[in-house]
Amino acid sequence: MNLTYTENAAVTVPVKFWRAAAVWLLLPVLAASVQAQVTVTVELGKNRFLPRESLLAKLKIVNFSGQTLLFGEDDHWLQFQLESETGEEIAPIADPPPVKGRFTVESSIRATKEMDIAPYYALEQAGRYTLTAKVIIKQWGKQLTAKPVKFDVTNGTILWEQAFGLPLKKDDPPGEPRQVRRYVLQQAKHLKAMSLYARVDDGPGGHVHRVLPVCAMVSFNPPKAQVDPRGNLHVLCQSGAREYIYSVIDPDGKINTRRHYLIAANRPRLGFKEGEIMVVGGFQLTRPDDLPSNKKEGGKPESVVPGNEPRPLPNIKPPVLLPAKRAGQ
Repeated sequence: MNLTYTENAAVTVPVKFWRAAAVWLLLPVLAASVQAQVTVTVELGKNRFLPRESLLAKLKIVNFSGQTLLFGEDDHWLQFQLESETGEEIAPIADPPPVKGRFTVESSIRATKEMDIAPYYALEQAGRYTLTAKVIIKQWGKQLTAKPVKFDVTNGTILWEQAFGLPLKKDDPPGEPRQVRRYVLQQAKHLKAMSLYARVDDGPGGHVHRVLPVCAMVSFNPPKAQVDPRGNLHVLCQSGAREYIYSVIDPDGKINTRRHYLIAANRPRLGFKEGEIMVVGGFQLTRPDDLPSNKKEGGKPESVVPGNEPRPLPNIKPPVLLPAKRAGQ
C-alpha cells in the first residue's frame, strides 16, 4: 500500500491520518450546524399529572435550513422515550404511538404536532419522569433530539367512586351485566389551585379507559355525583365563590355536556325530573367552553345593513318667535 507523507523536522505523519482527524473534529461542528438550522422542542401543558391521566405532548419543528423538509412518510420519524427518576426506561405497554400523516415544513416555518402518549405507557407509580422526543430528518439521514422535559405523577385524593354495569345492547340476552366499569372522582392540587378529575376504569387493578380533568373546584364544598340509567356520570362542582360547573361524562370518559351556573335565589343542585338527572336552582350562564357549544359550526357573523325603504318625512313646524321682554320685567 502506498502512503503519502509530509515530512517535518520533528515527526513524520501520514496525510490520511490528518484527513481522518479533521473529519472527526468536524462531526460535532456539523451536528451543531444541523441543530442550529432545524430546532426541535417538546412541550407539555403542565408539569403535574395524575396516574394514567391524558399526557398531551406538543412537538414543535422550526426550519431555518433554506430547504423544505418532509416528515411523516413512515411511522418512525418521531420517537418518544420515557425514563423514571432513577434512569430506568419505561417500556411502552403497546406499540409506540405512530404519528401518521405526511407533511412538509418550509424554510422559516414552524410546524406543530400534538398527541396523547398516556395510553401507550403505564404511568401508575407516583414519581418524577423525563420525556425525550427524537425526530429523524430522512432527507439528511440525521436524527435530532429535543431537550428533555420533566414532569411529576402524583396520587390524587379519592372523593367518590361508583361501579356500574354498562347497559345491555339490543342483541344481548338478559342477565347480569357483562361489562362493569367504575367512575372515580379525585382531587389534586397544582400551584395552590384545586382541580377535580374523573377516572373511568374496569375496577381496582383493571384497565384504565381515561383520566381527565373536569373542572377547578373549591376545597370547602365537595362535588355531587350521580350515575343515570344509561351509565353517564353527572357531576356538579363548585368552582368559585358563587359559580358551579355541571358536567356529564359517558362510560368512555368523554365530556358530552358542560354548563355553568351562578348562585341566585338558591344554590344549584342535582335533581330528578321524569327520570332524568338535571340541575335544579341557580341561574344558568353562557360561556365559550359550554358543551354542546352554542356557536353554530361554520356559521358566519350576520352583517347588519340599514334598510333603504322610504320613510315618511317628519312634520317639522316653523319656530315661533317669543315676545320681547319689556324693560323692568
